[in-house]
Amino acid sequence: MKFLDTLRALSLPRQLMLAGAVLGIVMAMSFMVQGVTKEPMALLYSGLEPQYAGEIIEKLEGSQTPYELRGGAIFIPQSQRDEVRFALAREGLPRQSVQGYELLDDVNGFSVTSEMYNASYWRAKEGELTRTIQAIPGITSVRVHIGASLRSGFSRSQPAQTASVTIATAYALSQEQAEAIQYLVALAVSGLNPKDVAVIDPSKGILAGPKTDKDAEPAMAAADQASALEQKITGLLEARVGIGNARVSVSVDVSRERQLVSTVAFDPESKVVRSRTTSDAAESGTGGGGALTVASNLPQEEGAAASGASSNTSKNSSENIAYEINETRTEVEKLPGQIERISIAVLLNEQSLGIDPAAADAATIREKMISDLQALVTSGAGLNMERGDSISVELMPFQEVAQTDMVPAPGMIQQLVERYLWSGLQALLLGVVVIALAFGVVRPMLAPKEGTAALGGRSDQGAAMGGAGVASDSDPFNYLKDYAKEREDETAALLQQWLNEDQKVAVNE
Repeated sequence: MKFLDTLRALSLPRQLMLAGAVLGIVMAMSFMVQGVTKEPMALLYSGLEPQYAGEIIEKLEGSQTPYELRGGAIFIPQSQRDEVRFALAREGLPRQSVQGYELLDDVNGFSVTSEMYNASYWRAKEGELTRTIQAIPGITSVRVHIGASLRSGFSRSQPAQTASVTIATAYALSQEQAEAIQYLVALAVSGLNPKDVAVIDPSKGILAGPKTDKDAEPAMAAADQASALEQKITGLLEARVGIGNARVSVSVDVSRERQLVSTVAFDPESKVVRSRTTSDAAESGTGGGGALTVASNLPQEEGAAASGASSNTSKNSSENIAYEINETRTEVEKLPGQIERISIAVLLNEQSLGIDPAAADAATIREKMISDLQALVTSGAGLNMERGDSISVELMPFQEVAQTDMVPAPGMIQQLVERYLWSGLQALLLGVVVIALAFGVVRPMLAPKEGTAALGGRSDQGAAMGGAGVASDSDPFNYLKDYAKEREDETAALLQQWLNEDQKVAVNE
C-alpha cells in the first residue's frame, strides 16, 4: 500500500517518466534474456534457384518452423535442422535445378516425334554432365552445351560433333582439370573428339579447346623444368652450405617451332654391281684382184670366176656394267619444347663456407671452391656446354633476416573469447543500462521527498505525544490541522521544541 500511495503522491510528469524508465528496463531485460537463451541458427540450404527456394520457405511456413534468409541461404534453429531436412527429402525437396535422364520419363506416347525425343535426349545428356561436373571441388556453376548433329538420312558424311562447357570456379582451374572435363564430355557423347570440347571460364577465357594457344604449352613445360632443376640444385647445395644459404635461379630456353629435316647421303666407296651386259659381233667381206673390163661382165664358168676373188672376216665384243651406290636417307623432326639452352645462376652465403678472409690463401681457396661447385652443379643439372649452356657461381655474405617464431594455434580459451567476446560485451552493456535506469531513475522517483519525510517524522512524534486514541489520517496536512485545533497547548509546546532544536542546530553550524 505504501508503494501505491507513493505513486499516487507523484505528479503526472514524474509518473510518466517512471513508466518510461520501467518500460525501458523491461525491454532491456527481455533483449538480454532473448540473446542469451536464443538457439543458434544452422544452414539448411544455400545456392538454390529462386523457385525451388520458394518451395522450401512455403514448407517451413506451413510447419511453423522459424527461419532466416541471409542472402541466398536459408537458416533454421540448429536443433531442428536434421529433422527438417529428412522431412523435406521425404517430399522430394529441394528439387534439382538441373534435370537429367528423368526428362525421358515424360517422353512417351504416340504423339512424340523423333525430333521431340532427340531434343529431350540431348537435354537429359547435358543435365547429367552438368551434375557430374558440379561434383568437382571448387566449381560453383556449370552449363553444358552439346552441338547435336542432326544428320539427314540421305547424307553420306556425318558432321563433326562439338560441345562447350561454361564454368564458374571459386579458384583457378588447372590445365589438367580442364582437360579432364574435355575427356569427360567427349567420352559421354559418341563420336566427339576431346579436342572439339571447349572449356570456358567467363572471367579467364578459354581454358581448353580448339582455340587454346599451343605456344603456351612449351613455355609451361620450360617453367616446370626450370622449377624442377632449381629444387634439385638447391637440395644438392644445401647439403654442403646448410639450409637457407643457397639461392638458385634456372632459365630454360625451349624451341617453339616444329621442323622436319630430311638428309640424303651417298657413299661412293660402297659401289655394288647391279647388272652386267656382254655383246659379240662378227663381220666378213669379199674383194677382186684384176681390173674391171668388158670381159668381167660376161658369164663365166664357176671355176674361172673364183680364181680372181678374196674374202675378210672380223669380230667385235662389248661389255656394259651398271653399279649401285649406297644411299642413306634421314628425316629428323624437331618438336616444340626441345631444350635449346640452360642458364644457371647460383648465389651462396660466403659466411657459411668457413673461409677466413684474413688467411693468406683465402683467394685460392675461394677459387677452388667455386670451381668445385661449378663442376658439381654442371654434373647434377646435366649441362651441355657445346649446346650453349652456362653456369655462374658467386659467393657473397647474406643479410641476416630476423627469425620469427611460429605462431601457436589458438587455445580453447582464446577461441571462446573470439567467439563470445562481442556478445558478452553486449550483455554487459545492457546490464549496465538496466542498473543505471533502476538506480538512477526509478529509485529516486520512488523515494519520498525530504520535506515530506521530515514532516512525517515529526507528525509521528506528535502522534506519540498525543496518545494512541487519536486516529491517523492518510493526509498528513489534514491530520496536523485537526491536531492543532484540538490540542493548542500541546501544539504550541511542540512548535517551541522544534524551534529550540533548529536554534541548536544553527548554533552548532
